[in-house]
Amino acid sequence: MAGSTPTHRAARRKIPKPLLRVGRLLLVVVVGWLLLRLLRGVDWSEVGYALTHLSVWQIVVLLVAMLIRRSVLAAPLALLVAGLSYLRAMVNDVAAAAVAMIAPSPGDVVLRLAMLRSWGVDTTDAASGLTLSTLIYYVARLAAPLLGFAIFWAARGFYAPFAWSALLFGAGAAALLVGLLYAVRAERTAATIGRLLGRLLQRVRPASQGPASWEQRLVSFQSHSAERMRRRGWLAVLSQLLLVFVEAGVLVLCLAFVGVELDGPTLVVMVCSFMVVYPLTGLPLMGAGVLDATYAAFVSDHTAVEATDLVAGLLVWRVAVQLVPVIVGLLTVVWWRRTAGSASA
Repeated sequence: MAGSTPTHRAARRKIPKPLLRVGRLLLVVVVGWLLLRLLRGVDWSEVGYALTHLSVWQIVVLLVAMLIRRSVLAAPLALLVAGLSYLRAMVNDVAAAAVAMIAPSPGDVVLRLAMLRSWGVDTTDAASGLTLSTLIYYVARLAAPLLGFAIFWAARGFYAPFAWSALLFGAGAAALLVGLLYAVRAERTAATIGRLLGRLLQRVRPASQGPASWEQRLVSFQSHSAERMRRRGWLAVLSQLLLVFVEAGVLVLCLAFVGVELDGPTLVVMVCSFMVVYPLTGLPLMGAGVLDATYAAFVSDHTAVEATDLVAGLLVWRVAVQLVPVIVGLLTVVWWRRTAGSASA
């Protein structure tokens, strides 16, 4: 009988391997086409000149812009973690960003929690604040194409690729926001999940804490989250919507510093194009290559900006938003480990 029982391995396989291979191949082809379209008109000597001839005042302005960007990025954590100062929220954020760039997840989350605990932040407060700030950031990231499409439609006209991006990512932002709002109000659901989780863990490890303990943990986590969201959640959401415009402004600043002439219509295209492709920053290395090629394709379709200037500006932008924070973040981790170690000694 056992031999006649049908197996269900094929049914359990979610996506056939040939289909995955075709999908990957199509992705490579599309990205390759976009990159070729971007790079074929690039004068690399001019790119090198633009990168090496930034003036001192331009570098200072970019550093100030980076400080503003990091402060806006850290705003939700400072708002949603009780007793956490704004400076420590920025330190925590930049350190985690550096670790996330060079180490796989969840290394950045582990570091964040360790830093917060070393500063005397309650574990539940720390976990709640990190979870909420991360979710709010992703809501803003997914909502960015909707903002970009709306601004572009009002200023220039309807553009189908922007509309599809707004529809796709806007639906994701709405679903995530609804789930977040439900989670911070669902105390009964948190209690039920806690009991189920406690029973499951007790079956796997009989010595672990029981359903009552896990129910209390999740209810405490939910109540902390709900209280912080009621008091400061709207400020955290506004800060991350502001972040979208700050991020776009930093890129425009980098493009202007390498010689791109800005006027009203060009500025609208640059800002809206960046908002539309902003979710691609969630890819590894902030979507290096994919984001750059897609952004350049959109800008080239609606302006007369040269590919050489676009590449130079995007390279300056990546140095500013990726390389510099990694260096500062790693130095911050070293500083924290030394100060935390001396404090515990």
